[in-house]
Amino acid sequence: MNKTDLFDLFFDGFAHAWRHQLWQGILFVLFGILILVVPQLLAAMVAGVLILTGVVLMTSAWSLQRLRRQYNGFRQEFFMDL
Repeated sequence: MNKTDLFDLFFDGFAHAWRHQLWQGILFVLFGILILVVPQLLAAMVAGVLILTGVVLMTSAWSLQRLRRQYNGFRQEFFMDL
């Protein structure tokens, strides 16, 4: 009969986490070297992050505005008639 330890069950989920960290580290080093060789890449990456953040913020604002309009309609329909 095999005995399964709680320690084995807990760390079984982390069995492949080291590969993820290894590849992430390698990619960061490669990006660092690439930025040293081509400094314009850093400016393009920063600009891309800023543009993406702006688009996400504008999209979420638009979504919240739609949600507010829907809620106002719901509130007027159900609570103002009382």
